[in-house]
Amino acid sequence: MQTELSKPVVLNWDSVIHKEARTKDGKPVGYIAAEEEEDIYVLSSRFREYRIPKSRVMEFDGSMVLLDLHLGKVGRYKIR
Repeated sequence: MQTELSKPVVLNWDSVIHKEARTKDGKPVGYIAAEEEEDIYVLSSRFREYRIPKSRVMEFDGSMVLLDLHLGKVGRYKIR
């Protein structure tokens, strides 16, 4: 998460499209299919789709997005 004095976690949200999303405990969630003003859309390999707030993104290393969620909590963002 970002504080007033820190840099944003992601400077260019288009750069996260098609990148892998993982939980903070390293579990794979899926791949980012799209982004909107406040959310990212993640598709999992089991045909599930999640709408996760950008505020839940903890880190982006250029190839993977790390969420500040444990796998058990990702389900609350499931939309399909």
